[in-house]
Amino acid sequence: MYERYSYGKPQRTFSTGLPIGVMLFAFVVIGGYLVIGSAIVNDSNQTAAVVLPTPVASLSK
Repeated sequence: MYERYSYGKPQRTFSTGLPIGVMLFAFVVIGGYLVIGSAIVNDSNQTAAVVLPTPVASLSK
């Protein structure tokens, strides 16, 4: 139906440059946020503790 009313107009072409550029920009911003945030929060005196739950005796008949 589009060809019937085109009257010699050039066919539309779509560019993917803008969406890809926005996506790459978002990756760079998120990566920078994570790197800068980890550098600010990085504390050499920080330790991690793992706490395991105590097992409960099962009731079997």
